[in-house]
Order: sequence, then C-alpha cells, then structure tokens
Amino acid sequence: MPRKRLSDFKDYKKKDLLKVVEDQSGEETSDSLMVVADRIIDIPDYSCSINIRKGEDVIDFMTKWTIKFINGYKNRPSLRTSNPIGTQHDPILDEIISARIKNTTEDLEAIKYGHRLSMSAENITGSLLEEYIATVLIKYDWHCCWGETMKSIDFCNSNGQLLQVKNSDNSENSSSKTVRDGTEIQHWFRRFSRTGDTNWPALNELVGIKKDSEKLSEDSFRKFVRDAVSNNPGSVFLEEESPWYGEDQENKES
Repeated sequence: MPRKRLSDFKDYKKKDLLKVVEDQSGEETSDSLMVVADRIIDIPDYSCSINIRKGEDVIDFMTKWTIKFINGYKNRPSLRTSNPIGTQHDPILDEIISARIKNTTEDLEAIKYGHRLSMSAENITGSLLEEYIATVLIKYDWHCCWGETMKSIDFCNSNGQLLQVKNSDNSENSSSKTVRDGTEIQHWFRRFSRTGDTNWPALNELVGIKKDSEKLSEDSFRKFVRDAVSNNPGSVFLEEESPWYGEDQENKES
C-alpha cells in the first residue's frame, strides 16, 4: 500500500480540507487539531505520510490524518501502556561484566534487568518531554503535533512558527531547517550531553514565557514525569522476570 503526503494531492481547497478535519473529529475537535491541520495544508510537504489505497483521494487522506492526530493524543505516554522490549538479553554481556568487575555473579540479574528497565524508560523520555511541554505551551498558542502528524516538527502555532524539540543535543535532527514557504524550523534540546546541564531558559525565551511561575524548568519536568509514571506504571514496561516485578504488583494493589 503506497504511502503519501498531502503534497502528493493536487487541486484541493484549504477550507474543504479543514471541514473534513472538523467533521471527522466531531466532539474531539480542539484548537490544537485545527491549528496543526491549518499548518500542514499550508506546507503539505511537511505532513506525515499515510497509507493510501488505490482510488482514495485527498479527503480520505485528511480523514486518516485526523484519526492519526486524535489517536496520538489519546495514546500520549501518561495514558498508554508501553510494549515489551523487542530484543532478548545477550548473555555475553554477563561474561564481560563479570570479567571486569569481580564477585558480581549474584548481581548480574539485577544489572541485566536494571539495564533493560533503563532502556524502557529511555524509550518514552522523548514522548514525556513533548507531553510536558504541550501542557504548558498550549496557553501560549503553541500546539503539539500529536501522532507525529508533521514531519520533523513537534509544535506549531497559529502564527505559522514551527518547533522541533529533542531530549539531548546529540540527538538533534539535522534535517532541513527551512520549509518550502521559507519558514524556519526552530530547534531546541533539553540537555547538553557532555555537561549534563539543561537548556530550559532557551525554550522559555523562544516561546515568550516571562513569568517565573509559568516557566518550563527541569524541576517541573521531573515532577511531571514522576506523576505521569506513578499514575500510569504501565507506561514503563517492567518484565515479569525482573527482581522488582513483585514489588510493582504490590504497589498497584495497595
């Protein structure tokens, strides 16, 4: 089934596509949905790609795009259940660790599952970061492109500004920084990988947050993450074989 972007379709009117989005979303129509839809219609090369069957047209594309956006919002990390880690543990790692650190045999299981738990946590860090930012920035007319509905863009606003966020400077995407209509994609990352320092002041300045009580910060991000995971433990996958699995089940029951 071929995948297409909005730019692959021709001869459509913006108002007609926005009507499709509004009709398809029904009671779930939101400012964020309409702002992001408006933006991808203006810069169709930066829409996500979607599976389109033979005979389907731009109306079908916008219908599927709307569903993708809504599903992305409904499955944000504070609500969704993470999938199991797809790779099996490589036992040669145990040999390497036990050869490097003596008398670790009884600790190898904890090291193994601790590493895999860290991988599971790392898998959702970027999504938690986007969700945290989204909860604050919506007040400032910045809207999350839920469901990865824009290519290389995580947030946009009704003034046409575009923003890509990354967790670390060494994961920053060096893809095209200027879209077809000349609008620059602004980039921000949370963490300097070499020093461990964070970069929140740059984001506050970029989006125009001046009140200290409303500023994005590492402390408030940490609180958001702790609350999100505590309220939805399934957001971080924990294997049944893990030494902490029983404790996790007790916490759920208490």
